[in-house]
Amino acid sequence: RFGVPGVAEIVVADASAATLAARTLGGPVVLKVLSGQITHKSDVGGVALNLDESSIGPRLAGMSAAVAAHTGQPPTRFLVQQQVSGGVELILGMFRDPLGTAILLGMGGVTAELIGDTTMRMLPPGGGLSAAQALDMLRRLKTWPLLDGYRGRPRADVAAAAEAIAAFSRMVAQLGERLVEAEINPLFVLAPGQGVLAADGVVVLRDPDQAHGQ
Repeated sequence: RFGVPGVAEIVVADASAATLAARTLGGPVVLKVLSGQITHKSDVGGVALNLDESSIGPRLAGMSAAVAAHTGQPPTRFLVQQQVSGGVELILGMFRDPLGTAILLGMGGVTAELIGDTTMRMLPPGGGLSAAQALDMLRRLKTWPLLDGYRGRPRADVAAAAEAIAAFSRMVAQLGERLVEAEINPLFVLAPGQGVLAADGVVVLRDPDQAHGQ
């Protein structure tokens, strides 16, 4: 809705539906637990890669048992997603304190916290960042060379990444105080002309009345 492209995905509740979803999407797929109470799915065994229609059913049963063992409650919904290969993974989020709201950008994926390569930029009053400001954020990353063709690596679609960052910032600005938390991780930046794909994310919203201090 806000202009950040996402991977193709289908919500399922059981193994037979997951098998059909994998057949529909084709190619390797990712299976994830889908729950409003679980923020970090991989920490509870809730993510599985490189699946197809023959392997996803049994894997869903194993995932359900693993998640139940970690959380005390078996999951009721799962997400079958197109698996993205290649590209550079970014993390995109927001941070709010008494000084205002900032957009957080960094190297993404499961190693995001380990690498700790991040940069922040405050939102301007009354709106989001421009694509030029988003591009400047990308260039401030220590790992910027990975996006720019480091040592013969293919260049990434930096223009599309900048547009996605700007779109995310407009979402943050538009939702304002109602938005408690928002993060996309990973945001895959593909080859030039192929754009970006958000593969996972979380949004936490306040009740509208609470957002207005009522």
